[in-house]
Amino acid sequence: MPEIVKDMDWQFGVTAACSNKEQVGKTFFYLKLNVESEDGSQRVVHMEMSLSQFYSFLHQLEKAKNSLDFLP
Repeated sequence: MPEIVKDMDWQFGVTAACSNKEQVGKTFFYLKLNVESEDGSQRVVHMEMSLSQFYSFLHQLEKAKNSLDFLP
């Protein structure tokens, strides 16, 4: 069932403390999507990704936009 993104919220963050010392100081990207189904039901989708995962995600979104730009 297709869903439509109705609203989104995003933020970048830096891990300040963690039991795993290697994670301290790492940058992350947080994305919250409010989506609506065809039947009108809504749900919230939370995503957190590393900076490299974010850049890969951004690249995929840009490719999708470029593909849509060629449609009549």
